[in-house]
Amino acid sequence: MIAIGGWGGRNEKSGPMVRYRDGKVVLDTSPGIGGSHGPQHEFQVTIRERFHPIVAGLPQKWMHASDELYSTLRGPAKNMTILATAYADPAQKGTGEHEPALFTVRYEKGRVFHTVLGHAPEQMRSVGFIVTYQRGAEWAATGRVTQVEVPDDMSTADKVSLR
Repeated sequence: MIAIGGWGGRNEKSGPMVRYRDGKVVLDTSPGIGGSHGPQHEFQVTIRERFHPIVAGLPQKWMHASDELYSTLRGPAKNMTILATAYADPAQKGTGEHEPALFTVRYEKGRVFHTVLGHAPEQMRSVGFIVTYQRGAEWAATGRVTQVEVPDDMSTADKVSLR
């Protein structure tokens, strides 16, 4: 049901790491641990499935508040759609890969929305987090999104917006 994660001693036996390279999802079966992050820092989120209701109409790129950017998430990676990624910059002890940041999972008749954003109250003030969390929860519950207007204070490609 979770598709990928970064806890519980995951390694290659847990499944592949999911990467986004050259416009495509890549399942990386390299050996190693699953789940890591560098220090908290601001990072840019890039929308990959522009027409999915959770991210439809949002800027293609927007900045997220200083947060942990999880990398090397592993798991079965079944029935998932990557909605957005974030680049894990090696200068921030990242992997140098575009890591899944927002994704959905279909599980039997259910829907799951997963975000790696928002690890503490400060990060939850990021407008990008707020919008995607609200839309994601509504989509998981109903299969649709009614909050379609993009807020005037939405983060931009080069500036974080907090509430």
